[in-house]
Amino acid sequence: MINDIRATLLQGLAGVALLVGAFFSWRQLQIGRRGQITQRFTAAVEQLGSSSPEVRLGAVFALEHIAHDSPDDRVTIAEVLCAFLKRTGTSDPFRARPVARDEAHKGALARTYGGEGPMSVRSVDRQAALTVLGRRAKAPYHHQLGLDWADLRQVRLPFAGLADADLHYSDLAIAGLRGADLRRADLTGTWLAGANLIDADLHQADLRSAILWHARLDGADLAATDLTGADLTGAVLRGARLDQADLRGTDLTGTDPTTCSLTGAVADTTTVWPSGFDTAAAGVVTAAEDAPPLRPQSVQDLPR
Repeated sequence: MINDIRATLLQGLAGVALLVGAFFSWRQLQIGRRGQITQRFTAAVEQLGSSSPEVRLGAVFALEHIAHDSPDDRVTIAEVLCAFLKRTGTSDPFRARPVARDEAHKGALARTYGGEGPMSVRSVDRQAALTVLGRRAKAPYHHQLGLDWADLRQVRLPFAGLADADLHYSDLAIAGLRGADLRRADLTGTWLAGANLIDADLHQADLRSAILWHARLDGADLAATDLTGADLTGAVLRGARLDQADLRGTDLTGTDPTTCSLTGAVADTTTVWPSGFDTAAAGVVTAAEDAPPLRPQSVQDLPR
């Protein structure tokens, strides 16, 4: 019996030693893996500063692979790519904007102001960085993309995930954002002239003073958005939802509001409607001049 007890104790000690050894081996592997990821990250960031667009393109996708392998680094990588995009723009997103002379000039600018071609042709590395950000995996904690004051003209980001992104005063002229998720995004003062926002989700987005000349908003969800002072001259609103949107000071010249939903939308005397449009019949609420700004509505409060 004593021998059996000794054998059992020895086996137990051997098992404990085996577990301890396994733990330290696993820990060593984790440290080694962390070191490899750090080396890969450092190399990719250095390559982003290369003068070769091909090297920069490879660096962008290398960072995407690292984000896939290491969830803890996803926020850092997103911030690096945002900084890269803001640093490498070729125009001043705000001060370089042209001033429209009249309604016809707005239409001309919406078709022509946007760079020499699509971003995917003139700046393939920057297009790749935005594509990676638009399809990024979920981070361990909430993070807001910082793409404010960025030159993003003629970018192509269909169905991109940009919810809660900060894009205020950025230049998204003639951008392809069909089906993009822009819920609660900060688009204050953003230039979106000629942009394709068909079926985009802009629920509760902040579009104060945004430029949306001749933008395609067919089927877009603009419910509870703040469009105070926005210019939608010539925008296509077929099937769009603007329920409970703030339209005070909004310019809707050249649009057809009868093709969209406006139940509970708020307007005032500074809202510019197309001639003959019956706001009361459309369900628009007229606010007093001293009425406070609307606050974002929850999705539960919106009519379905």
